[in-house]
Amino acid sequence: MANELLEEAVKIHRCPGIIFTEGVKGRRARVAGTGIEVWEIIATYKSLGKNLHRLHRAYHWLTDQQLKSALGYYKAYPEEIDRLIAVNENWTPERIHKRHPFLPVGKE
Repeated sequence: MANELLEEAVKIHRCPGIIFTEGVKGRRARVAGTGIEVWEIIATYKSLGKNLHRLHRAYHWLTDQQLKSALGYYKAYPEEIDRLIAVNENWTPERIHKRHPFLPVGKE
């Protein structure tokens, strides 16, 4: 645990504007002042063709500095963020139903 906290402290020092908070799946990098995880912003950024203007429009309530913090963290730790994006993309409606059969299945 001490090693993990030390690693987080180094990451926070390298990437101002990023904090770590406890989530359902452990501690994750988030943009300070928000509940948004870095991987969420980066996944959106990638889906928008890495267009910074469109990212600003998608997250219009975030400051330029908050978005730059997320992009900076991704630049420093791309493997970590890409892994989280991949895990999230693997959640299909079928997989969710198999894991949680008690949830209602919505029809679109």
